[in-house]
This record gives sequence, structure tokens and C-alpha cells, in this order.
Amino acid sequence: MSRRIAVALVIWSATAVASPGGRVIRVERTTGGGNVAPRLCEVHGEAGTCVGEEPRAGQTVLVLDERHVVAEYQIVEATSVMASCANLWTVKTHAIRGVAADSDGIGVIDPNLNPSRARVLDKNHLPASPSGLPDEEVWRAIDRDGDGTADILITRYSCDASGRPTASGSTPCVDIWARLGSKMTRTFQLNFAQCNP
Repeated sequence: MSRRIAVALVIWSATAVASPGGRVIRVERTTGGGNVAPRLCEVHGEAGTCVGEEPRAGQTVLVLDERHVVAEYQIVEATSVMASCANLWTVKTHAIRGVAADSDGIGVIDPNLNPSRARVLDKNHLPASPSGLPDEEVWRAIDRDGDGTADILITRYSCDASGRPTASGSTPCVDIWARLGSKMTRTFQLNFAQCNP
């Protein structure tokens, strides 16, 4: 089930512009992504599953492995898995380039992701969970810009039906964290108690 969860902000570029008098003016620019939380997807052929806000037709899913982008898909249509599971979507896709096999990485919809530098971080070098909870495991981490730092995290832990962490919970919860500025923020929670009919 965790493979289905296969998601913030990176500010790009500070450019220096010299004015005619020789002064340097620093101009901060951001991408068009603003505070859009990433969505994570698992795509196989022309179908898949995404977690997060509803994917929109025309958005691009980049499938990443531990080295680079392995495939690129375009969302054709998204449908809610069920009303009680607000952050889980089935999607129809169209392949733009490459093909994601079962073993290939994690699909990401994120306007702040640098397609030439982004990658999934090695499982042996994952950071601790930003929540600080001892029983919350970091399952996967994504580096958006190639600097070696986790910008998107997928964590999992036992929880109760309302999503609160519990040591003896029989329900799995998955959180997606994303870097907003210099801080990791939880952007979505997927509580499987709400997603099972």
C-alpha cells in the first residue's frame, strides 16, 4: 500500500543585475509554483494513483529514481477513489517520454521541481522525521533541486481512526512533508482507516 504514496517550495534564482552606475541589485524570483504542495503518484502505463490535492488535466507527472527523471506523463483525468478518502485519486495519463516500470521511482507533480536535477534520495541516507515522533518512519525522500537535501518526505506510522499517532494503532497513516522556505511542513495526511470501504 505504501508504494501508492509515492510530494512545498524551493525558491529559485537570485540574479544580480548591474545598473549603468555599476551598482549590483539583487532580484529574487520564484517559479510559478508559489505555495503549491507537491502531489505524489504511482503511474503504470496509462493509469495510476496520486495522493494530495486533486491533479488537474494537463499537469505533468515526473517519475524519479535515485539518479534522474525516468519518465514523464501528462494527467488526462483524475477521479476521487472515494468521498471519505479526500486526498487519494485515480488518474488516467498519457506518456510524454519514457515508461515507468514497476520498479521505477516515485511520480511527482510539483512546479518547483527541477527536472534536470531532481532525484529520489538513497534509502540509506534518509533524514529523521520532521514530526520528531519516535515511531514515525521516513519511507522515501525527494531532492527537488540536486543539492542533496530532502525537500519532500513520505513518512508512515500507526494511527487511530482520527489520524493521531498511536503506538498500538492498527491503521497505517502516511504523511507527505514538503520544504516551504527552510522549514518542512506536513502538506497531506492519508489515513487508511478512511480509505477502506
